[in-house]
Amino acid sequence: MQEVAVSRTLVKTPLCLTGRNVIPSCVHSKELNLDWLNKINFKSASTDLELLQRNTVLERENKQLRKELLEQKLLLLEYKTSIEAKIEEARIREEKLLRSNEEFRKETNQQEEETNKLLKQMMEMFQNQAKL
Repeated sequence: MQEVAVSRTLVKTPLCLTGRNVIPSCVHSKELNLDWLNKINFKSASTDLELLQRNTVLERENKQLRKELLEQKLLLLEYKTSIEAKIEEARIREEKLLRSNEEFRKETNQQEEETNKLLKQMMEMFQNQAKL
């Protein structure tokens, strides 16, 4: 065995352990009502769940709106194509009408000139017969 030297230390208060020093003041009895803790946890969980559900609903609506937008773009493209085709048909019809109108005018002028020539010839014939 060894000899141990003990030096004296001065302690103003005696060393003793009381329940207050060992057990913290936040410890409660077994019958502690923790409903408020559950409400807090459930509220945060329920708001997260609500956000996820709302997010899912918004994503569905967003998909539906995108689908409708694409359908409308397709309809617009079809409409534009059909309108452009109709405009081209109308332009071609107008050109044909203008050409036929110009041809009709030329024919009318030619017939008028021929009629005038025939009238002149008839007048000359009448004048020649009147002189005889």
